[in-house]
Amino acid sequence: MPGSLVVINPHASKARDPGTLAALTERIGAVLAKRDGAEPRIAQTASADEVGPLVKDALAAGVASVVGVGGDGTMRDIAAVVAGTGVPLGIIPAGTGNQVAAVLGIPLSPVEGVGALEQAQVRTLDLGDVSVELEGAAPTVSTFILGCGAGFDAELMASTPSGLKRRLGAAAYFLQGARMVLRLKATPCRVTVDDETVDTAATAVLIGNLGQLVPGRLDLRLPLDPVDGLLDLIVVGASNPVAGMRGLLDQLRRSELGGGSDEASIRRRGRVIRIEPEQPLALEVDGDYVGRGALEARVRPGALEVLAPPV
Repeated sequence: MPGSLVVINPHASKARDPGTLAALTERIGAVLAKRDGAEPRIAQTASADEVGPLVKDALAAGVASVVGVGGDGTMRDIAAVVAGTGVPLGIIPAGTGNQVAAVLGIPLSPVEGVGALEQAQVRTLDLGDVSVELEGAAPTVSTFILGCGAGFDAELMASTPSGLKRRLGAAAYFLQGARMVLRLKATPCRVTVDDETVDTAATAVLIGNLGQLVPGRLDLRLPLDPVDGLLDLIVVGASNPVAGMRGLLDQLRRSELGGGSDEASIRRRGRVIRIEPEQPLALEVDGDYVGRGALEARVRPGALEVLAPPV
């Protein structure tokens, strides 16, 4: 029986200490050897460009699973390659942002996350592909697990200092967001969901597949469903903090889809969603800032298998 491949990001915030990483690696090896009946192959890399070839080689040789140790970016890089192969992604959360793990009920402690692998079951999720169109550049296509978006969230990802993230972890985003709220603005956007187009003014535009507002603590009343074969569009338009809070509360309380032109809060679902701002907006994919421009996202129903606690 083939063993698993373990891809470790040694720069991940919870794996950066050499002693911690050594102990974690030993524990992962023991758990996977027992589960698979074969020793895993363990590789360390902080380069997204190296993850793809590592995973492709493992798939070609035969592999029981591919386990990522890192944050959501590491999981996305692996998912982009294992999607559609039937080989599951195992998740050991070790980054600043670990939304995928949190939503799936995987313990956010890396040690406890390894323990959860022993009882994990295969679950099937949707994925998304996003075409990013930056000014003066050809479109580039990438995969996402959580989602993508434009405006406030992307600006937040781009502007939060790395030193602050190292010191405070995910709390750094809340601190930076509080500073940004005083400078809210709404940009005219054309948003297309499948064949229906809406013109609106947007402060934040999110296209979601999986996620929660505050993972494990606060969710939308109309939650994202990563197994429905659709992507969710969330638009909030606000030119001041009061309007921003009103739009956020509307999204939290919404129990039905709706909203359209001249409305500050929109919630729709579709297979293909396009965002075309009048002026280039900051863009993010799975929490990573990717530049300024426009984007189009498409759902890939049931494309990813993950190892996670039973529902």
